[in-house]
Amino acid sequence: MMVFVPVPVAAAAVLRAGDPVPVSRGFAVTPSLRTALGPGTDDDEADFAALSAAGVAALAGLVGPRRLVLAADVGDDQVSDAGNALGEVAVRRLAWAQVQALFADEEVAAPAVAAAASAAAGVGLAEAFDLAAVVELTDGHDLLWYAPEELDALR
Repeated sequence: MMVFVPVPVAAAAVLRAGDPVPVSRGFAVTPSLRTALGPGTDDDEADFAALSAAGVAALAGLVGPRRLVLAADVGDDQVSDAGNALGEVAVRRLAWAQVQALFADEEVAAPAVAAAASAAAGVGLAEAFDLAAVVELTDGHDLLWYAPEELDALR
């Protein structure tokens, strides 16, 4: 199962160094997310919805000028579905070897990221999607794909 896990860059570096994360908040294509998206949604659209939710969740407690989301291929036994429409899951025993890709903001997005993080502080994830600064960020700046080996370039 592919899960999208929002983490600070420093936490990703610790994970890469060999310290597995006992439990992480992630987002995946769950039955609840599929229901929320509707029957005509294909797999790519569902994955994008889960990645988008992880991108907004990455604003909480943001450290640094960019959001980072790990895309990890984990076993079904590592995931507990929270049962909400955003595809939220708890991921257990996440290891760096499971990370298939990184998604992060480009440097020019830093002002929009900072504004969105400030606006979303203390706001629930579902409500954060409707904040003007978050809409501006998500509409104007896509998370870009990076290989796991490029983590150090994202600092």
